[in-house]
Amino acid sequence: MKQLYEITRKLAGKYKRTDRPIKDKNGNVLTSDEDQLKRWREHFEELLNRPPPQNPPDITPAEEVLQINCERPSKAEIEKAIHHMKRGKASGPDKIPAEAIKADIETSTEILHDLLGKIWEQEEIPTEWKEGYLVKLPKKGDMQDCNNYRGIMLLSVPGKVLNRVILDRLKTGVDAKLRDHQAGFRKDRSCTDQIATLRIIVEQSMEWDSSLYINFVDYEKAFDSLDRDTLWKLLQHYGIPNKLISLIRNSYEDMACRVIHAGQLTDSFMVKTGVRQGCLLSPFLFLLAIDWIMKKTTKYRRNGIQWTPWSQLEDLDFADDLALLSHSHQQMQEKTELLNTVSTQLGLNINRSKTRIMKANTKNNNPITMNGEPLEETDSFTYLGSTINKHGGTAEDVKARIQKARVAFIMLRKMWRAKQIKTNTKLRIFNSNVKAVLLYGSETWRSTQKTLKRIQTFINKCLRRILHLKWTDKISNTTLWKMTKQLPIENEIKKRKWRWIGHTLRKPPNTITRQAITWNPPGKRRRGRPRNTWQRDTEKETKEMGYTRREMEKMATDRKRWRSLVDGLCSQRAIRHKKEEEKKFIHRLDLLGGRPSYIVRRGAVLPTYVVFT
Repeated sequence: MKQLYEITRKLAGKYKRTDRPIKDKNGNVLTSDEDQLKRWREHFEELLNRPPPQNPPDITPAEEVLQINCERPSKAEIEKAIHHMKRGKASGPDKIPAEAIKADIETSTEILHDLLGKIWEQEEIPTEWKEGYLVKLPKKGDMQDCNNYRGIMLLSVPGKVLNRVILDRLKTGVDAKLRDHQAGFRKDRSCTDQIATLRIIVEQSMEWDSSLYINFVDYEKAFDSLDRDTLWKLLQHYGIPNKLISLIRNSYEDMACRVIHAGQLTDSFMVKTGVRQGCLLSPFLFLLAIDWIMKKTTKYRRNGIQWTPWSQLEDLDFADDLALLSHSHQQMQEKTELLNTVSTQLGLNINRSKTRIMKANTKNNNPITMNGEPLEETDSFTYLGSTINKHGGTAEDVKARIQKARVAFIMLRKMWRAKQIKTNTKLRIFNSNVKAVLLYGSETWRSTQKTLKRIQTFINKCLRRILHLKWTDKISNTTLWKMTKQLPIENEIKKRKWRWIGHTLRKPPNTITRQAITWNPPGKRRRGRPRNTWQRDTEKETKEMGYTRREMEKMATDRKRWRSLVDGLCSQRAIRHKKEEEKKFIHRLDLLGGRPSYIVRRGAVLPTYVVFT
């Protein structure tokens, strides 16, 4: 399958040239390899060697050190770390791939057990493990501008085994000390959790006429800007033992890097700031910095939205993607200024040109400012890949997902036309490369017949093209779904949503995502018919199944029972039975002349009637 997806990437034209001409600082185009190598070295040397912060914070060590194992790595830990390594990844400067280590795990474990034991006792990382090759990955914008490339560092694979052992030990002790607001790089947390929570906040704020301010913060080169001296103090502040700090710190000392360009290497240069992109420890180290920044920002002032009777929700975070929340202009202004001040103490700079403010249910037109300059306001924002609108709807996000899925489908048109590729293979590619793009974040959508019809129409059109069906073939959509083994989109979205709800209900009651399912802000509903929301959709489907909210929470603890419930809810048989019952009910109503009434029973909503007299 790996070779198959490699072919699909080539057919889609996703490979971008990274050896094209680039510009120097003055905008002059460089065409010779020698000049380009010098320019790439100059660019990354400046990027990875930032000036230290002018006002570094005074961070005190923890009074108690966490109970984390500091003994030399055991064979079981090393073997587990080797099993975690993925095949097919690029090797570092030592040219040792993961496949070589995984070829004979028992022998590799014995060799690494002795080597890592010596490193652990001497607290000195081999020089070869401190050198990395930097690969350029293009982003958006002008590909001749070096700033539109992201650098990923290729490091020694044996060194990653040591980092995996350290990371596994740190996570067990430190994760409990991190704020629940952070979902990036943490177990049992995902982008969907943050998207759903934010979408519910916007929808419920609109329904209850509660004012809402959201600041979508964007950091400039965050991973490359973090001050390392401050980082070592943060490790002590969170109670990490000095033994582990010494090992991590030594791996960063005298670190060198060379940039790969056009099959050649630039001259080596030192890297003195930031965390290594490509290192297993880097996301964890960066989370500690963001966690400390947000704790410092929200410690003494209550500037968030009212979340529970006794607490406020200040922000939602996914790594360095922050969404600050407030009820008033003054609260958001204070929080933004304080966040900017605290961030600069660690070497992080907020990118004012990409930071956006979203307002809902407020008549205050005064701008939120940072360093005296106003931040740009927006009615919608793409947060973690999903479009959030200030009015709370999902139509804009659905439209964007269809457009992105259409682009993905068109890019693979050569594959759909190829007669030598089996239909089953094409359908697997469609599900993984197109449908996954289309239904990203669908767990958070407020389903309406209009949006469901748009999505289903797009899918049907794609399936007919894959099967090379013409309009003259006169094949019904139901037959089309059976031929391609596809669920109707209404069933599939509902299945995804209730799977995510089950996952959320199994979390502790004090987690933000679980509280969001039933959250309502302070305020008063507007006059008139209330708008449909994600919460109201969920309550309606719960009643149709014949259960209460508490019964659903109890069932979610049993995974097998919950899986059966979701499969039954979204099956063709259940939907067909529901439609038959509705038809019978309408027929009785026409004969007797009555008005509708419903009896809710376990597992179904059974219609009855009340006769007019």
